[in-house]
Amino acid sequence: MVDARPVLVCHRGASALAPENSLDAFRVAMGYGVDYSELDVHLSRAGDLVVAHDPPADAAAERALPRLAEVFDLVRGRMGVYVELKGDATGAALADLIHSGAAHDVALIAGSFRHELVTELRAAAPEVPRSILFGPGWEVPGMLAACRELGAQFAHPCFRPIDATTVADLHAANLLVMTPHTNAVDEAHEFVKLHVDIIASDDPRILLELRS
Repeated sequence: MVDARPVLVCHRGASALAPENSLDAFRVAMGYGVDYSELDVHLSRAGDLVVAHDPPADAAAERALPRLAEVFDLVRGRMGVYVELKGDATGAALADLIHSGAAHDVALIAGSFRHELVTELRAAAPEVPRSILFGPGWEVPGMLAACRELGAQFAHPCFRPIDATTVADLHAANLLVMTPHTNAVDEAHEFVKLHVDIIASDDPRILLELRS
């Protein structure tokens, strides 16, 4: 992906135009023709992967949430999914769902801030491309070491500033780079100039401007 058009990702679906992490948000994102939607998953009490940024407060709240399998059914063959593993045991649960055939014809990337979940996914479904998310305080040597240890293909620094040297150093290690999601057109264009590989936004209209 280096030096090519960046992959365009709606953050929690088209969350500027529909409720985040909802089936409607993913439908809207597909309507704009983005490449992927990012979403967050937790494990339900029944063992299903539910799509939500925060863990559901109770069983009633849980029942109202989309299941990841429903999202796969919705986007199959039309849009990829970047799964952020949030809750305990979600790496293994994602592997089980993939092995059930539920993700057939859905392009997947999966990652987490929690390195143990990436490790869990690697052990159970090594074929899934892995991303590591990094919060503020991480420097390039640490990111490189973590990605190497976990066999991650994507480095996702979720902090600012991101400069050309950081991107170049990550690329030199054959990593693909995703920047923090942005809702500012000017910043999105700056990310393009840095030759990052994946750019995310809540608003698909911002992403489409990057194709012009």
